[in-house]
Amino acid sequence: MDTPQSKNPFLPNPSQNPTLNYRRRQTLYLNGDPARSLYLVQDGLIRITRMTPEGRTLTVRHVVPGDFFGEDALSDHERWEAAEALTSARIEAIDPERIEPDHLIRITRSLSEQMRRLMDYGYHLQTGDLRTRVARYLLALAETPLASADESGHVKVAATHELIAEGTASTRESVSKIITELRQEGAIETGYRSLTLLDPEALADVAEGF
Repeated sequence: MDTPQSKNPFLPNPSQNPTLNYRRRQTLYLNGDPARSLYLVQDGLIRITRMTPEGRTLTVRHVVPGDFFGEDALSDHERWEAAEALTSARIEAIDPERIEPDHLIRITRSLSEQMRRLMDYGYHLQTGDLRTRVARYLLALAETPLASADESGHVKVAATHELIAEGTASTRESVSKIITELRQEGAIETGYRSLTLLDPEALADVAEGF
């Protein structure tokens, strides 16, 4: 456990460099927590979020197995973003003071790749209407650990309307309207906290603005 000054009781003691297991929707750290560890995702999906001045949560990026995150520990004393496990996850905590030379190369490559994905994600948020952005986001989530195959072989994504709203800089109400339209068109099927992609090609056309 971390020191009492942390707002998150699940922060590790980085001096032990432990491997930590997190439950789905469990918070790893919050904005303002002490930034003492760098992390490596061994398994699962992590999302990094920020809070807007209006109090809305926005998804900044997704972190997948093989990615390093929590890089603010390399230069700052406090976390400036929050991290949450979107699936059950296994995370390795690394003490910045004990990083090996080969880790530096891996960290640089990982953050460079994440920067590329972040630029793509920024483009996805800033171009097209909400319908286009929702379709893009669903296709992106279909490539993450949130996705699985159902009995018919269709991709099923474990995502709520709220999660999609936070990932598309929108509101839950607006996203729900788009989801209803896509369901009525036969592109997706909705379930409890999940969506099944029945027609990925049609969804890709929507994502391209067609």
